Amino acid sequence: MNVVEKAASPLEALARKKRKKDKIKTGDAKARKSKPQSFDIDFERLDRLGHFNPSNLASPLAMELRAVKRRLLRRLGFLRAAGDRQAYRMPGRQRNLVLVTSTQAGEGKTFCAVNLALSLALEDLVDTVLIDADIPRPKVRARFGLDRGAGLTDCLTEQIPWRSLAHRAKDGPLTILGEGHSRERTAELFAGEACQQLLTEISTANREGLVFIDAPPALAMTDAAVLAKYVDEVIFVVEANETPEPAIAAALDELLDVNPNVSLVLNRCLIGATGSSYSSYDYYGRSEEDGAEKPAEKE
Repeated sequence: MNVVEKAASPLEALARKKRKKDKIKTGDAKARKSKPQSFDIDFERLDRLGHFNPSNLASPLAMELRAVKRRLLRRLGFLRAAGDRQAYRMPGRQRNLVLVTSTQAGEGKTFCAVNLALSLALEDLVDTVLIDADIPRPKVRARFGLDRGAGLTDCLTEQIPWRSLAHRAKDGPLTILGEGHSRERTAELFAGEACQQLLTEISTANREGLVFIDAPPALAMTDAAVLAKYVDEVIFVVEANETPEPAIAAALDELLDVNPNVSLVLNRCLIGATGSSYSSYDYYGRSEEDGAEKPAEKE
């Protein structure tokens, strides 16, 4: 080794050391940026909108939500028959992705999605992620008083880490991912590989919790049917005495074609102070023989 080579060796070592430090700093910066923004849940606002309030666990809404949650968690394998929480998760794909949709607008799907997320996170302390995938008519972010900004669509089109665009509640294990900037042809966006990868990433990151996706109505757009392919359970919200049966049947056909795990929530059965309540939670599936919808027994 000549004199020049001897002099260069320490300099190369220092350069490698500096590059290693820079890499660590960059990684730390990315990690900090990928953390969700924190926010305070405005319970007074949610209470005015008729949503679940953890300070009133004896309300009719809270009790109805318990019935819905119990059935949902059993179907997902989250509860034992005795009602005890399961202590395991199967390796690979997690059974924790739930899509919430309806036949048409105004039936209360967002009301249902928000209430389930609040109840599970604040009463049962289940780590819950709520995603607004109703891009044309988003409502989730507004319910929590969050500012409009980048969200789901930006994760899919710009490959932005979802955690950096999410909002994490200070009051409990609840994370909100807003709809993001408006996009055309959202069904094509959701049908892409990036969407499946994103939902798998969120599902895996929240393996001990649940992920709810508030989708557009099934008959208004094809988005719900596209997203239904990726989830483990579909909650189909029907407004009592309002939604025509042929429309319900058509919407169910669309969903059952891609996912056999469709359950029904009947909303606004009783007109109370909030104007909304849940009556039943039934399972809909196709018979292997004739392909017809077949409701299971009521709980």
